[in-house]
Amino acid sequence: MAISAGFALLYVVLFYVADMLAGVQGYNGIASIIYLPAFVRLLGFLIIGYWIIPALAIAGAFLSITGAYDLVPGYAAEMTIATFTSVGGPFGVFVASRLGNLKPSLSNLTPLRLLGLSVGCAAGNAVFYALALRFVGIQGAGAEDVAVIFAGDFIGTWTIIYLIKTFLTLYGRAIRY
Repeated sequence: MAISAGFALLYVVLFYVADMLAGVQGYNGIASIIYLPAFVRLLGFLIIGYWIIPALAIAGAFLSITGAYDLVPGYAAEMTIATFTSVGGPFGVFVASRLGNLKPSLSNLTPLRLLGLSVGCAAGNAVFYALALRFVGIQGAGAEDVAVIFAGDFIGTWTIIYLIKTFLTLYGRAIRY
């Protein structure tokens, strides 16, 4: 439970950081070219499995209630979108792991496996986000929008991965000296 709450908090924090960097809805009012919270979807699924879905839903609900998403008027549509996207990323990781015969966990995780799982996570979220937009009646969730959503999730995930890698490399060097 505490781990799920930590992931929800991390998602919200990364949302606001991404908003400061690139505007989380800077593309057509629905997407960002760098969406840092996408990292939480992948990492959460690798660590706690499907229990990441309620954490993502809670984070999405918080962002909807506070007006951070601001996609459409009213909470019902935004909560629907938040629910769809809380399932999309983990579902994409699940599908990618089945298609690529990959184990969706941190054990035996190689860079190539991580790449495959992150592609699945970004694709799953992009598809579910587009479906949610259409479900609530927002027009314009075409192929170009789905591609931007995918790219934003993928770039956001790998930005955080490389920030962590850089920190660990610098920290390791600092300890040796």
